[in-house]
Amino acid sequence: MRTGQVLSEVCSPSWAAATPRVSVVVATHDRQGYLAELVEALERQREPEGGFEVVLVDDGSRDGTWPELLGLAARTALPLLALRLAATGGPSLPRNTGVARCRGDVLALTDDDCLPDAGWLRALCPPGSVTVVQGATRPGPGDAIGPWDRSISVSALTGLHETCNLSLPRDLFLEVGGFVLLDVLGPGGRGFGEDVLMGAAAARLAGAEFAPEATVQHRWLSASFLDHLRSRRRLSGFPLLVREVPELRKGMWRKVFLTRRTAAAETAGVGVLLALTGRRVGCLATLPLLVGAVQEARSRPGRPLAVRTAQVALADVVSAASLVEGSIRHRGLLL
Repeated sequence: MRTGQVLSEVCSPSWAAATPRVSVVVATHDRQGYLAELVEALERQREPEGGFEVVLVDDGSRDGTWPELLGLAARTALPLLALRLAATGGPSLPRNTGVARCRGDVLALTDDDCLPDAGWLRALCPPGSVTVVQGATRPGPGDAIGPWDRSISVSALTGLHETCNLSLPRDLFLEVGGFVLLDVLGPGGRGFGEDVLMGAAAARLAGAEFAPEATVQHRWLSASFLDHLRSRRRLSGFPLLVREVPELRKGMWRKVFLTRRTAAAETAGVGVLLALTGRRVGCLATLPLLVGAVQEARSRPGRPLAVRTAQVALADVVSAASLVEGSIRHRGLLL
């Protein structure tokens, strides 16, 4: 299991004497303003059987994240260890490094932009569990402010093993080699799909279950339309994930398309080509894309509707093009 270079570390006064069953591991990067509320949410946890510790790993942040972690470690009553790494470019090595310093038999993973409910750990890490456990994630607190703000919602097992809310035995994590490093998106990608590969490997060995009572709130993250397009470009990595984790394909639309929306976008692309050759039937092929774009535009704040619809349609086209490009590059069909 690859780990990162630790530049500095600090622990809370209660760290040395703790003998916890559960270790909460969080990788963080440039999220100074979120950390105090995250630690407060962990301090409100109803203690799981055997107790818990917290390991926070700073992936070379450029803001005030490390000074913030120093202050939190000094103030909290939790057994807390903070590690500062040289920047690694994504959450995989920080998480692996945190696990290497854990003392619990069970790992609980969440993100620096999440706020666990008070009963989260008890529900996510029940005594005797030997499987991968996925908890529920809901958007919040509050609502989106801008039309392109983003959050995460997980209400069932998806096969993606979202590490904003996941637990598994530490020995199982080590057996599958922890998080791998995928160079799928190039510089600035900050990781893509490592949680899918780790979770799938662990689930094949031990199974997976969903714990609806183990809930975290995923913050709304402000984003521009350009940010939204960049997120659509990230879909180019999905063909690789489906190639490496074939069981994901059963959850795809018709086992060929990522979603029904991407199927509509691909169909629209064919329709445009037909229309350019003078075949009027091609115009009809664009209707599912336009209908879906209007429906989504109505659900996003902001006006005028026509502009928002055009933006959504463009994002759908970018999604479709990214999947085509990824299918060719990774030699695995997913549209």
